[in-house]
Amino acid sequence: MPRSFLFLALLLLAAPPAPAALALETRQMTLAGEATLVNVYASEEGATRGLAVLAHGFTRSRERFSALAERLAAEGLVVAVPDLPSWTGFHRNADAIVDLVRVLSRERGLDTLPVVLAGTSAGGLASLLATDRVPRLALWLGLDPVDVEGISEPAARGLRAPAVVLRAPSAPCNAFGSAKRIAAWLPNRRAFERFEGASHCDFESPSNWRCESVCGPADPAIQARIVEEAASAVRAALAR
Repeated sequence: MPRSFLFLALLLLAAPPAPAALALETRQMTLAGEATLVNVYASEEGATRGLAVLAHGFTRSRERFSALAERLAAEGLVVAVPDLPSWTGFHRNADAIVDLVRVLSRERGLDTLPVVLAGTSAGGLASLLATDRVPRLALWLGLDPVDVEGISEPAARGLRAPAVVLRAPSAPCNAFGSAKRIAAWLPNRRAFERFEGASHCDFESPSNWRCESVCGPADPAIQARIVEEAASAVRAALAR
């Protein structure tokens, strides 16, 4: 075999596998009685392993979760990221998450597959408030979640599914590290990790100037670590 062909063959063998082809659908849905937009990501290859719903933070939107959504879709999950209907109505946003799980499970034939709920900041709180009404829950993943006046305590104490909390150091934007309170209430907490040097904006990806001007700059390296830690937690939950 000529050396040039041998060299090319070795390069192909050493190269990482090509990423899975992903489909993105943006659709209008009625959740908690209000019309809103939802991004739905799915791999076009292989079997579907489960459903994940990702909930954005206060004044944020579905675009702030594309990096993690794509990562989880590549793992074989259908991933839904809604524009939540309310900025401060945490229970209403929880209702929207429950509606979204129900509708997508029925439409896509996912009624026997595990479900993952995840959220950052106020979306972490809303997703936690939804956990007791979501069947087949395999994991709740809090990404620098916030607690407001202790309203998450009953849901956190009652959560029997595995839970993972990733957080930034204490700062005003994460209610001065209120994720520590939430983590302490969880009876089945599998991990609780603090990312030194992270800002609240690092737990969404991509972030933008609106978050960074208030809560501090986002660091792409930290954002990538958080996405990988989150994906690892989901993989472990699905394996269980």
